[in-house]
Amino acid sequence: MDLKFQSAQELFQFLLLGVLIVFTLILLVVVMNIFFTLKTMINEKNGIETKPFSMASFWDRMNNLRPMKEEATIMLDHDYDGIKELDNHLPPWWLGMFYGAMVFAVIYMLNYHVWQSSPLSGEEYEIAMAEAKTAKAEKVSAGGGTEIDENNVTLATETADLETGKVIYEGNCAVCHGNAGEGGVGPNLTDEFWLHGGSVKNLFSTIKYGVPEKGMIAWQATLKPADMRSVASYILTMQGSNPPNGKAPQGEKYVPEATEEAPATVEQPSKELSKL
Repeated sequence: MDLKFQSAQELFQFLLLGVLIVFTLILLVVVMNIFFTLKTMINEKNGIETKPFSMASFWDRMNNLRPMKEEATIMLDHDYDGIKELDNHLPPWWLGMFYGAMVFAVIYMLNYHVWQSSPLSGEEYEIAMAEAKTAKAEKVSAGGGTEIDENNVTLATETADLETGKVIYEGNCAVCHGNAGEGGVGPNLTDEFWLHGGSVKNLFSTIKYGVPEKGMIAWQATLKPADMRSVASYILTMQGSNPPNGKAPQGEKYVPEATEEAPATVEQPSKELSKL
């Protein structure tokens, strides 16, 4: 098996995994040791001869125990309510774990605090945040620029974007504004009057942050910026459609600025789109 480590941190993590596996095996041995030790003690107390099984002698060596018939040689003078104390040494397995923990502590200190081969938890957090920031920047760059927000959003004129906007509108907005934008609980979206501005930036901002005092929720936690751009652009294609049962105008008449692309220039949905 060819093991290659890209950094000292990977090597340390591999060694740490090995130590954890060893400690797990030791704990398993300890549990089995306790079981067989108790079984042997009970057998000796009841006068049952323990079979010459090699595992029994192994547990005795692991615990460094004396047979019950030799306990008199290690009996101490301490006596409390008939309970006497034996001068048994610590079991070898316990000492092994203790010394192993000391060795691990030294390696840990050298790795993290002396050689600084691996980052501490706080440094790991900073590294992860930096990597996430870089990944986000690369994703935005791959998308053709900065992340879309209410300050730089522009009209979407591609059919695919408008189709996406239509689907989002019908699934989330039509319940309040009507399937054709005629209005209902919410205002009419097909006339020139707007409560919060009629530009694509105004619409994007309204969709993103919502109007809580009037019951419109903020969609920024549900929709991606590109989706909010698509639905805002689709809404502007409804301008002047004059659907039946249109709600009375609300707000102020919106007049596009000279530098702003007027809604009339937005490419209207194709015939296929109208059949969705």
